[in-house]
Amino acid sequence: MRGQPSRAKALVQFIARNLASRPEQVFVVEVAGGPANLIELEVAKQDLGRLIGRSGRVADSIRALLQIIALQEGRMYELEIVDATQPLQEERAA
Repeated sequence: MRGQPSRAKALVQFIARNLASRPEQVFVVEVAGGPANLIELEVAKQDLGRLIGRSGRVADSIRALLQIIALQEGRMYELEIVDATQPLQEERAA
């Protein structure tokens, strides 16, 4: 599966790019390891509110869709939304 994004990563990327006002600034990184695969969604600061939603409804909906994929694949996924000013997990590890 190398070179091809996972279904979960592709789903998050598709949703985020269609909701963001600046889709070119949407980056999704999947970090495997531990009990759950971490999916980090990085968006421009002005798009954070659109992707989190009122009271976190949009983010919760994305997480619910991830759980459906997780059940189908027998895995666990965790979604973390960060703005572009925070380093992603793979950058922090380096």
